[in-house]
Amino acid sequence: MNKQTTLTIFAILLMATASEMYAQTITVSDTLQANSIRARVQSNGAFFLGGQNGEFLVPATTEGLPEISMMKSAGLWLGGRGSAGNLHSSAQPYNENGETDFYPGVLLDNLVPYPEFNLIADVTSAQINAHIANPASQIPAIYSWPARGNSYFFNYYGFYLPFSSYDYLAGFYDEFDNGAYEPNFGAYPVLDLGGCPPEYNADEELWFAFHDVGPHTQSGGLPLGMEVQTQFFGIDCPEGSPVDRVVYVIYQLINKNTIPLDSCYFGVFMDFEVGNGGDDFIGCDPARRVVFAYNGDDVDEGGFENTPPVIAVDLLRGPINELGEEVDEWHFVPVDDANLTASEDFYNLLAGRRLDGTPFPNNGLMYAGNPLNSSDWSEISDGNTPGERKAVASFGPLTLVPGAINELILGYAWVRKDPNGGVADNLSIVGATMDAVEGLYNTCFDLFEG
Repeated sequence: MNKQTTLTIFAILLMATASEMYAQTITVSDTLQANSIRARVQSNGAFFLGGQNGEFLVPATTEGLPEISMMKSAGLWLGGRGSAGNLHSSAQPYNENGETDFYPGVLLDNLVPYPEFNLIADVTSAQINAHIANPASQIPAIYSWPARGNSYFFNYYGFYLPFSSYDYLAGFYDEFDNGAYEPNFGAYPVLDLGGCPPEYNADEELWFAFHDVGPHTQSGGLPLGMEVQTQFFGIDCPEGSPVDRVVYVIYQLINKNTIPLDSCYFGVFMDFEVGNGGDDFIGCDPARRVVFAYNGDDVDEGGFENTPPVIAVDLLRGPINELGEEVDEWHFVPVDDANLTASEDFYNLLAGRRLDGTPFPNNGLMYAGNPLNSSDWSEISDGNTPGERKAVASFGPLTLVPGAINELILGYAWVRKDPNGGVADNLSIVGATMDAVEGLYNTCFDLFEG
């Protein structure tokens, strides 16, 4: 029996014995409201679930205007093959009917889950500034921050921080550069972004961790052995600015498996709901690596009526391959989740293929033209009928080696030219808006006047 076969059997046994433990797992949720977006997340990595149309609500801070959702759901999709061809896949659509592949918490050594670590830490820049002014004030959001070496953590949560060689956990400013979070000596939470100094924070940040070791009742694939430490944050700027209309996500994906996986894809599923989600179109901008959804006509009945915004997602950073290079190849394809019945279906979509394995056009970059230009390829030029639109954007293929740590970074933004703008007006500024969203990322989220 070879190593791959042994580990596959171990994974199957682990899923079987974990079923009872995970049957009682209840996720916790929190809502980010740092700017003009009110967005809900759950501790197993499910984004924007809530209510009939989801909870990516805008404009959350504009007096007198109703809050309307732009997305119903979003979540990670991952897939790859072991040396024997076994498919490892994990998918997060809706958490419906007890179906899930992701679970709250972290993974200890030997892929042992630590389900007690089911939390979402929430901190604001106001709390951080107050702590910097007086570290002895013991602000709970600061002193309970789930950062490595925090001796105060147990006092707030009643269980201990996990520890392994990979678990640096939540980012922090290390006052004495000793690798331990000591808020009593001035340490405080910061954004943790590869290649950037640990010194910046958002107006509000949520931090939580989840993993895929457990029964895969959604995709049916084997676990990858992936732990995902997640930062979800927003920055408060004047109403109407692009930065005020975006939430950023940093997924840190830690491969805790001991086997390599080939032909891997990292992706994000998105259920777009531009107000009334029954009359939408989708598209992408390959040059900017931006995907978007917009109303299929000028009236969003029962939603934004005659002023529907655009929802756009910037794929700011993709995974790293075995050569240490960021993966350039990416796909954006529509999803008909009613026909997802097997793990190969999820994997085919991640790879830019239809469910039957045949490739989508344009190497899986669908509707890659400007919808305002009739000679470009869009849903409009194809003569499609507006309707519900779900899609997956993915990077790959790559080889995932044991211990690999990757970052997948996205910016979710709503785009509106002015309060009275129609679909064409808002589509016309998607590029400039997402350039600003990416510009802040390129400066490590270092805000400056203007």
